[in-house]
Order: sequence, then C-alpha cells, then structure tokens
Amino acid sequence: MPKARLNSLRPNVVILYNYYSTYTPKERIDADLVTNIMRDELQRLGFVVDTCEFWKDMRPAIERFDPAKWIVFNWCEGVEDEIGGDARICSELEELGYAYTGNGPWSLRLSTQKGHVKRLLQRLEIPTPPGAEFGNADEVTAWEHFPAIVKPVSAHCSVAVTRDSVVHTVEQLRERVHYVNSVVKEAALVEAFVTGREINVGIWGNARPRVLPLREIDFSRVPNPLHHMVTWDSKWIPNSIEWNSMPVIAKPKVSDALRMRIEDIALRTYRAFDCRDYARVDLRVDEHERPYVVDVNPNPDITSDGGFMAACDAAGYNYGEAVAHIVSMAVTRRNRRRGNAAYLIPNRNSELELPRS
Repeated sequence: MPKARLNSLRPNVVILYNYYSTYTPKERIDADLVTNIMRDELQRLGFVVDTCEFWKDMRPAIERFDPAKWIVFNWCEGVEDEIGGDARICSELEELGYAYTGNGPWSLRLSTQKGHVKRLLQRLEIPTPPGAEFGNADEVTAWEHFPAIVKPVSAHCSVAVTRDSVVHTVEQLRERVHYVNSVVKEAALVEAFVTGREINVGIWGNARPRVLPLREIDFSRVPNPLHHMVTWDSKWIPNSIEWNSMPVIAKPKVSDALRMRIEDIALRTYRAFDCRDYARVDLRVDEHERPYVVDVNPNPDITSDGGFMAACDAAGYNYGEAVAHIVSMAVTRRNRRRGNAAYLIPNRNSELELPRS
C-alpha cells in the first residue's frame, strides 16, 4: 500500500495521562519526558498527536477532543488515593463514547482484588501457589504452606513488599498481616512462596494474542533464595542494595518444554482475565520446572525503557512501532463497533500492520 494511503488511515491520537499532587519537580519533569517521547514517536510515524493531562477528574480535560475523530491512548496507570482509579477512567471514557487503548474496566478492577484473582485461577485450574486473603491478623488461625509471602491485596508496584514479607511461622504471618493492615490500610494476600526463578511474560493482541519474548529477573547476586523476589526497594529506590542486585535477563535460558508450558499458562491467564491489547503475566518457576502464576498486570509500565517495551523490542518493534501497534488495536475495535472496515489494513491479526524501521 502506498505510504500516503497508509498515513491517511491513521487516526488522530490523544495521549491521556494524569499526574499526582505529590510529584516532586523531578518526577514531574520525568513524566513530561516520557509523554513527549511517545508523542514524538507517533508523530514520526505520521500520526496527528495531542496530549491531555488531568489530576483526578478526567472529563473536563478530555471533552475538547471529539470521540468521532480521536483515539485515546490511555496512559492512566492509577489515580491518586483511589484504588481502581484506572478502571474508573476507562468506564468514563466508554460513557463518553471514546475508543481507547488497553484493558477495560473489568480486567483492571479484577487486578486490584488479588483474593478474587487467586480463586479465579484456581477455579480454572491455572497453576498458582496456594493462597488466601486475610482482612486482619485475628483471622489467621492456621496456615500450612511455609515459607509464605504476604503482600497487599490491592496495591501494585510491590508496595509493602520487603525481604521481611516472607514468613516462616503462624506468629510471623500474623505480624506481617498486621503490618500490611497498618501501613497500606487494606487486607493481605498470603500465598506459598515458590523458591526459584521469576519469569515475566508480556502478551499483546486480541483475536490472536501473541506472547512476546520472555524476560527473567536475575537473582544470582542474591545469596539467600528466600530473598529472591522483586521488592519495593528493587523497583523504586535507586542505588539501594536491592536496586543494584536484580538485573533483567533479556534472553533467559529455558528448555523448549518449559517455554511451551510458560506460554500456555500465560495465554490462558490473559484470556481468563479477558485481557485486550496488552498485559503482563508474572510467573515463578520451581526447581522441577513447574510454573505458577503469581501476578497479572493488565496495566504494565509501557515507558520506552520499561520491561514490556523491551520485550516488544526483542520481538522486532521499536518503541514507536510498538505504541502504534497498540493504537491499531483500538482502531480495529472502534471500526468494528461502527461496522466500518474502510479504515482497516488487514493482516493475520486483523490489526494494523506497521512498517519496520
């Protein structure tokens, strides 16, 4: 197809993102930087792009963009002081008639209810460590799966996850549940701690979702196997001991049999969550090469230097192409809803095929 024709099929894109009142000046600069990188990459590929920033109330900010003319690239990863705020934003976008990228409200809300997630995985016989939700320490009367890890039932990003999160006795378990209650102000999810490897699986697509190249957390610098976990410090505290001790293995060594098991479990999980466009599934793999789902993230980090985009890069998509491919999925969804195929460029996934750089 001629390049001019390809460009004419590309929609206007508004990048919707929010800020937190607690941002430091540096965090604000960093947020603007990553947004500008996405904008510039889409513009380089021929899209008309604008940006739309909000704090908590999205509607006044977005209303100047006609939903008949704009696709929303939804980059809201959460709303300040609101559990499930990203799901609310998606519900409001739907009410206003916008087609937007990423997962819908149901999948996003489910991800903040880890007790429900655990029960759903168990019901569908998707391997996951034994686990249970405890509202407070008094509910912990017995537990037989030690060592166990304790984490908040709703919060993402390894909030309140430290090396002390792994416990070995019922008394320690009660103490850690109380800690989560006190610090995060929510219930705790307790599950058996699987010693072994941690594999992150990026998936994107709808009609035929595709598993992206696997990535593994390298725990080889951490001598204690009970400390082999991604903590708050390892993610968010630069130059901390844990920050510097857990690099990512871009091409993990896995047998063909293990790779097939991991990909099958990840895809089954993606579908169980009714995921669309993109998501990440995190698994632990024990010494017998048995994978277990430990987390599902339907709203993973998609900054240019984040893990999901690194997996896209390994699959042959540069950042602009990966972002545009995600836009194409929203375009397909909008046009199917309108019963209009005129804007589609067909390929094997019924999504826009983007030129390689």
